[in-house]
Amino acid sequence: MQDIKPLLVFAAVLEHGSMNAAAAALSMTPSAVSQHINRLESLHGIKLLNRNTRSLSPTDAGRALGSYCRRLQATLADTRAVIDHLKTEPAGSLHIALTSSILDAPAFQTALRRLHNEFPKIHPVLHFNDTLDNLQQAEIDLAIRGGGHALDDPNLAARHLVTWQYQICAAPDYLAQHAPVTHPNQLHAHRWLHFLPLRTSLHCGAEHYFLEIENSLYCSHLAAVRTLTEQGFGLSLQVSGEITDAAAQGRLNIVLPDWTLPAVNLYVVTPYRVQSAKTEAAVTILQQSFAEAAQ
Repeated sequence: MQDIKPLLVFAAVLEHGSMNAAAAALSMTPSAVSQHINRLESLHGIKLLNRNTRSLSPTDAGRALGSYCRRLQATLADTRAVIDHLKTEPAGSLHIALTSSILDAPAFQTALRRLHNEFPKIHPVLHFNDTLDNLQQAEIDLAIRGGGHALDDPNLAARHLVTWQYQICAAPDYLAQHAPVTHPNQLHAHRWLHFLPLRTSLHCGAEHYFLEIENSLYCSHLAAVRTLTEQGFGLSLQVSGEITDAAAQGRLNIVLPDWTLPAVNLYVVTPYRVQSAKTEAAVTILQQSFAEAAQ
């Protein structure tokens, strides 16, 4: 460990830009930081830093070594996080990242109730964000993600929850004010709302149609798209599992129900492959709840 300490100190100096700033971040004295750097340079016979009274910058050798030191720093941070997760009792705050629209999904509501009833020592903290945040940097325990880019981060551990179909939806009042839609080519005449660009394909039997809507009202939250759709502002794409209640209660109608749109896969993802007891308990409940709802 003594051989590793100077490397971590060097990484901190590069990260913070000065001996004093690195010392403050490491809870060390500037003199101790300087001694570690001097020891590293003397031990290996290389100059790592160009120093003067006003600035400090890495040499070519310092830049090369620095990339490995930063990698070591990140690995140790991950190791500490895994150790913190190795707890046997499902308890504590559980940070969950999810989209603003999934709250309406009966499967998620069931999972949240089960988590509260079966593991009262787990305290869910819900973080709503419709973009794909870095889970490790955001200190998230698990996230529910869907769509084509849900698994772009190779560091995530992902488990499939469910496959839902996209559907075109509108409020009954909106549809009552317009002529019936019987073919996708009539969709261009309608008002639309969107979160993602409206480019999708539809098929019915052997017939295929590519739909691209350019004039549409953009909303930065998925939940806002659904709310405005229910209020009669236009048509939108929704996923089937999130509009179960809205459709059953007549707040939304499915437009062109005989036409099939692409499916979206939903996953529960975690930033580490070794899970804490609280995270593992929540993942299991989510998988069971979504599987039961799909049946």
